[in-house]
Amino acid sequence: MLRNAVFQRVFDMPKPPIREATEADLDAMLSLWRALEEIQGGYRLFPMVSDAERRIAGLFREAIADQDAAALVIDGPDGMLGMAIVRVTEQGHHSMSNARVVELSRVVVRSDARGRGLGKELIEAAAAFGKERGAAYVTAKLFTGNIEGRAFWDRMGFVARYEERIKPV
Repeated sequence: MLRNAVFQRVFDMPKPPIREATEADLDAMLSLWRALEEIQGGYRLFPMVSDAERRIAGLFREAIADQDAAALVIDGPDGMLGMAIVRVTEQGHHSMSNARVVELSRVVVRSDARGRGLGKELIEAAAAFGKERGAAYVTAKLFTGNIEGRAFWDRMGFVARYEERIKPV
């Protein structure tokens, strides 16, 4: 009985609002990125460059500054709970289409805040951001070995459309 009461309180808790990040959020965003790398680092084929953190900070700054991009974040009473980098682009030459899509990257919710629907909230906010800019679809990429990630994206309604294959030369 107590367990159900705890679950009910967790799911009844008001969801923190999602907002667009500012430069002042970079340290917290980098902390979440490090947590994401701990999860997905084992799936990485190529070694990470020595200045990866500097490059990621640059990517975050670009998303903050670009009109067709955003760094969406969720704050909690004890710091940033989650983030998603959102970029609206045209599909480009590979698809022979100029359809606009929302590309999601660096989607992460802090481990102690998972299971409350915050990832879903980030994805819905990203979709709304893209829809305002004429996007028809939301895309996300993940490592094929990331079973937990695949299950999450499946629950969010995403379907696999293509697979990239790789082999050494």
